[in-house]
Amino acid sequence: MKVHRPADQRGRTTYGDRTRLCTFSSGDYHDGDWMGWGALRQLNEEFLPPGATVPSQRVANMELLTLVLDGVLLRDDLALGAGALAWTGAGHASDTPVETVGADGARVLRIAIQPERVNLPPAAAIRNADPGAPVDAWTLLAGGDAAPAGLPLRQQAWLRHARLSPGARLALSLVPSHRYWLQLLQGAAMVDGLALSAGDGVAWANESVADAIVAGVDGASVLLFTLPR
Repeated sequence: MKVHRPADQRGRTTYGDRTRLCTFSSGDYHDGDWMGWGALRQLNEEFLPPGATVPSQRVANMELLTLVLDGVLLRDDLALGAGALAWTGAGHASDTPVETVGADGARVLRIAIQPERVNLPPAAAIRNADPGAPVDAWTLLAGGDAAPAGLPLRQQAWLRHARLSPGARLALSLVPSHRYWLQLLQGAAMVDGLALSAGDGVAWANESVADAIVAGVDGASVLLFTLPR
């Protein structure tokens, strides 16, 4: 099964001067057809105005990831620039850090993944952007069996990122033993017969795919989630 989630069909919510585009049901946005994709429960693109403060939230039994797409986000007195990834393992209960937005505003991707076990101890870590990450190749950002460069996840799930140069081809090999979600963050690309624009998502379950992601004329930035079946 393959599903396509176009960017312009996502739900839209506002919290004061913050705006969220929700791939799945989240907060005030509910769509019974889009409750998540396996263990992937939240995928929100959030736009934060300059100087905004995002208050702490009490969360339990969820793996939370915040990927900074543009701007600067201050977390625990640390400045997270574009490409930084923050992980909160909200076990039996955890308070998310208070966040303050930099002077130019910020755009972030909020991700929530169900853990494989509940009531684990709370944990947190940050992975700063790697300016030396290769182009036209996958980089592991987080995973259940993460390499030293990746953040830990308490689920057999993996998050990879690729930055593609104009016209580049990147192999995509999928097997039926996992679910997958591909999110296009920037640019345009073709994959498995679909033309994707920024904000579009495509997912597979019980599929065997041997294809390539082909970047458009301005290149592309993509995330790939590998999830339990």
